[in-house]
Amino acid sequence: MILLLLACAALHDKSDAGADTAAEAETGLRFSFPLDTPALFQQVIGVDHDPVVQEPGIAELQCTDYLGRAFPNCYDEHDGTDFVLKGGFTQMDEASPFVLAAAPGTVIATEDGHYDRCHSDASIGDVSCDGYDGIANSVVMAHADGSRTLYWHLKEGSVAVTVGTVLDRGAVLGQVGSSGYSSMPHLHFEVQGADELPVDPYAGPHSQPESRWCEQGSPEGLPGPCPVDEDETNDD
Repeated sequence: MILLLLACAALHDKSDAGADTAAEAETGLRFSFPLDTPALFQQVIGVDHDPVVQEPGIAELQCTDYLGRAFPNCYDEHDGTDFVLKGGFTQMDEASPFVLAAAPGTVIATEDGHYDRCHSDASIGDVSCDGYDGIANSVVMAHADGSRTLYWHLKEGSVAVTVGTVLDRGAVLGQVGSSGYSSMPHLHFEVQGADELPVDPYAGPHSQPESRWCEQGSPEGLPGPCPVDEDETNDD
């Protein structure tokens, strides 16, 4: 169970400055929930605001999310927000939800064609990609304020955009998978500031005072959509 919640950390860049430093440079761009079927997502694993890098093992469960909560609401050095798919691989195979652009912007990087059934393997105490390369299918977008959004662990063959394409909020980017260092189907959604340091979109006592979500929602729920009249400025 612990492994399931630690699985996607290794493929994301870390910074000794931590998420709190980047949050100070608030840009004002706000985000909508980046998935098309909220009812299919059951668990949110957030950004770690504890600056201490823990030793491997049980200590990795020491973390602080935007409200001050510990594991399983976060885990050590996690720079993004994981939205975990209900039903796991069964739901992914039947009808994997679509990943959506959380804000208008330009696609600056994509990766596709990699094995998407990476999973927890108790026999090795780690994630297994069954001999495949373990690279995550992904999309990265740049936004007009200099920030970026990263969408990781997508389903193989699902990436629906190309580098250089300018997209509106809500455009389909791909589908939820379990590619790369991932133990279960989920979306890792990460916000980076203009300095490329991670920014927690959630507002709270351990994060920033104003939410970067259009509708943050309750601590037990999910973020909501942006109003139709929300500023839709694209990167030109």
